[in-house]
Amino acid sequence: MTHAIYFVTEFHGTGDPCFGGTAADWALYKTEDGGHVFISAADAQRRKLVKAYYPTATEAEQAGSTASTRKGRISALPAKLRPDLPTGQISWIVGNKHVGEVDTELAGDMAHRAKRAGATDPDMVAQIVAYALACHRANQALVAHFNL
Repeated sequence: MTHAIYFVTEFHGTGDPCFGGTAADWALYKTEDGGHVFISAADAQRRKLVKAYYPTATEAEQAGSTASTRKGRISALPAKLRPDLPTGQISWIVGNKHVGEVDTELAGDMAHRAKRAGATDPDMVAQIVAYALACHRANQALVAHFNL
């Protein structure tokens, strides 16, 4: 099963800026110091930042609400998975881990595995980690559902 991962967009202002409007819809990016900030795609590219991906829409919206300084409308949107994302391998690795494993440990392990396997694109590593956490959430939900 392919799980969804999410990114966050903040919708702020009204009307097209080319015609005198103030609309500026920005995505949430992870900063160099590990924080999160809503900025334009051009600024993110210039600073070489990566989008912040989340395993659930709820977690994405919470992070967006926390990071918002403009207090626009926050929306969690499903991210398009990269075609080279090894979803089957990620799901298998996460399926062999304990459902009680701490998120930070799982994220660190998956990032390390990705880099060891040759993933050099930070966006790829971010999607791998988010997808692994989405698989982890699904496993936790199964355990809770069946009272295991």
